[in-house]
Amino acid sequence: MRLFEIIPLSIFVLYIRFIDINTGQDWNLPFLISGLMALVAIILFTARKILFNRLFLGINIYLFSGALAIISHQWWLNEIYGKLHASGMLAWIVIVGFISLLLSPRGFIGVDCPDKNFIRKTSLLLLFTSVCAFALSFAFRGNRVLSEIIPFIMVFVMQQMLRNQRTDRKEKGQ
Repeated sequence: MRLFEIIPLSIFVLYIRFIDINTGQDWNLPFLISGLMALVAIILFTARKILFNRLFLGINIYLFSGALAIISHQWWLNEIYGKLHASGMLAWIVIVGFISLLLSPRGFIGVDCPDKNFIRKTSLLLLFTSVCAFALSFAFRGNRVLSEIIPFIMVFVMQQMLRNQRTDRKEKGQ
């Protein structure tokens, strides 16, 4: 079930590798298909009360909002996304991170832990990493490695490292 939240991004990335990204019209179909899949994932996870991976939640909101902008003829939003490139997804990750840090007892890191200090510190570190990843991606828009690959590796690796700290603490009884 957890893999379902990855499907929208997988569809989007696979599709855009085979289109002419220089024409705006070509972006409509990948946004519509992946946005629909993102909505299905969000509804499914909400209905089954499955905890979202905060990073994939940000990505899925990005995809859904892009699809919604196309359907509602809000072309300005997709123009912004077009200018942001991959940093648009990272912007949504930062937004989700900030909101979940403030409103969720599991924070941005998204783990159950009685140690609220641990949640706050790891969530802040993941948010800082996400902001840095956004800045890197934005600064190097159009560069596949520096804008699309490395920033996402940064946030996903940091998230996993921080979650592993929680596992290590559990095993040590802390």
